[in-house]
Amino acid sequence: MWSGGSAFPVFQPAVDFFSHEVRIHPVTNRPADKRSFIPSLVEKEKVSKLVHAIKMGWIQPRKPKENIPTFYDLWAREDPDSILGRHKMHVPAPKIPLPGHAESYNPPPEFLLSPAEKLAWEQQEPAERRLNFIPQKFRSLRAVPAYSRFIHERFERCLGIGVIPQVNVDPEDLIPKLPRPRDLQPFPTTQALIYRGHSSLVRTLSVSPTGQWLVSGSDDGTLRFWEVSSARCLRTLPVGSVVKSVAWNPNPSISLVAVAVDEQELQGRLP
Repeated sequence: MWSGGSAFPVFQPAVDFFSHEVRIHPVTNRPADKRSFIPSLVEKEKVSKLVHAIKMGWIQPRKPKENIPTFYDLWAREDPDSILGRHKMHVPAPKIPLPGHAESYNPPPEFLLSPAEKLAWEQQEPAERRLNFIPQKFRSLRAVPAYSRFIHERFERCLGIGVIPQVNVDPEDLIPKLPRPRDLQPFPTTQALIYRGHSSLVRTLSVSPTGQWLVSGSDDGTLRFWEVSSARCLRTLPVGSVVKSVAWNPNPSISLVAVAVDEQELQGRLP
């Protein structure tokens, strides 16, 4: 804007000090005002009201969330009146692992401990030891020595038998209580798992080398794969005819199943 009759503009062009670009140094280096360090009276009044409401119980603090794990019932659709429904929580105890090469009377040389390893084994705590015994090698089974504490325990037993008659003890207490013969039945008395799925006669079955999976063949022309511990059918393969025989590959590193259908033989590798 120019003033009337004047050669100079009244308003100078504005200089844009602030920009959208990020600058390294501030535009102004003026120190902050003193009032910026004083709490606001309005905020102080709001905080006072909140403190009073908490004291009076009008405001309840939020409870911390509990991390509760989520569980899913695999047998939710089972009939509760069936045997499997009543025993759906029954899971057999894990089997004890079989003894390895280190427990043999003639173990391979790589399982024997060197003098340095024996010294380290003796210095370790019993709970920290990988093995609770030292592997030993004998030329034959007849050379294996007897139990080292056998004589000591026999002596303590004879000493106890000699001392017990001097004490007034009921003879019935010395005889161990034997279990009832009914409790020693070698066959199961409770049906825990049911492998339900085939609609006809099951002619053959085979268990994987790991003992985790089971394959069964039936007259309904299907091949079913089951999980042994839970009785779940993981996969069903129709073969189109009666399954005569199935066999699982004994090599645990290769999941292979051979199936005999009528006069034909099928082989398939599991994924």
